[in-house]
Amino acid sequence: MSSSTYNSSLTKGSSSIPIVNLSYECVLRERGRESASYLYEIACSITYPMATAYLSVRVTGQNTYRNAAAREVPFTRHEAGGTTYVELLEAERLEVRIVDREGAYFKAIYFAHGQELIEQNSRQVVSTIHRIESESVNETGGK
Repeated sequence: MSSSTYNSSLTKGSSSIPIVNLSYECVLRERGRESASYLYEIACSITYPMATAYLSVRVTGQNTYRNAAAREVPFTRHEAGGTTYVELLEAERLEVRIVDREGAYFKAIYFAHGQELIEQNSRQVVSTIHRIESESVNETGGK
């Protein structure tokens, strides 16, 4: 299930700012002699220390905000949030949205471009993005 309401056992004394930790690897995918594309393999951990929160994780493509439906990403819930693995293609976006029980809205949008995963937009979310170096990106010769 890609979106969920979750009751955690954390107290109000915890920080109320959601944290999104992303570790990713950019993998070269060759399509033909003249074109190559990249696949972004992303491990995502989301911490939202709130008594009740709604969490949604989805992928959207470039220029598809109104043209195509977003692809929902399933995740595993844990005591303090959720974790997931997601693959993005070049120019796709990863969207994380959280709503707490008081109606506060948190979101972060990440954009895959030029072998980098970039935070494009954020509303009251702390993000960490860590790139894992891939041999296929660093190779100079083809196999």
